[in-house]
Amino acid sequence: MQKLDSKTFDDLLRRSHVFDNGNAESVFDLTGVELITPAALVQLAAAAHVLAGQGKNTVIEVDDDSVRSYLVRAGFITAIDGVAEIRPYLPSSGLLTLRGTNPLLIEVTKLTDASTLPELLDQIVWVLQNRLSYKKYDAFDIATAVSEISQNIFDHNLNISGFLAMQVYNNGKFLEIGIADNGDGLRNTLRRNRKYTHLSTDSDAIHHAIRLGTSEHDDATRGTGLYHLLDLTYKHEGSVQIRSGTAKVRYRMDKKQGWVFAVPNMPGVQIALTLPSK
Repeated sequence: MQKLDSKTFDDLLRRSHVFDNGNAESVFDLTGVELITPAALVQLAAAAHVLAGQGKNTVIEVDDDSVRSYLVRAGFITAIDGVAEIRPYLPSSGLLTLRGTNPLLIEVTKLTDASTLPELLDQIVWVLQNRLSYKKYDAFDIATAVSEISQNIFDHNLNISGFLAMQVYNNGKFLEIGIADNGDGLRNTLRRNRKYTHLSTDSDAIHHAIRLGTSEHDDATRGTGLYHLLDLTYKHEGSVQIRSGTAKVRYRMDKKQGWVFAVPNMPGVQIALTLPSK
């Protein structure tokens, strides 16, 4: 089964060449894909918004009927409304009325300010406690880390779009949360602080960003989000992938190690978090 997730999304970018050509139309070919995860959905939504900002017409080709239905059910069609189109044509009506009715799914939600977060975080806490059997304080700690990561979208960028989505899989065996934006990326953001002007690569920026207190601001209370996210993911033996620019680092917490990958350039920061049940 062909799957589009946080690992294979960069293969899609390599095939599509959407950020390194001068074509007026950008095409993401998902022909043959039978499953799309939340992390891939938010990355695809962010990419579509980047391309729209460049004046490009973006097309997403999807042939599998179940995937097409899921794109509607998962709120993806709403997230790309006005910036991309699905081919063959897919209307944005019908199943969208089900939004919010499945507690194990957070549909792709556009984040424009912090007012959107409380309801989403409450749902994450509920799922962690009631479906994955996390203790209350652990569930709230994880939601706080997700909040900090999401808040970075507004704190470090102007006039950009962020997206969040979640799905529980295998009857509550694990969940995946995807967060993505089309902003300035970690390296450009950190380089606004004179302490980090030496950062020359995106992978260096990621490695610095996971350290406590690393921020574009000279403020000891800032720069906690990614550090806390990794700390909690290690505690609960999950996994985290951090992507920015031309680099992504995947951390498997059972081994407490990060694997670095060179990837096609894409603006912004994209996070994929996976947590197992207890």
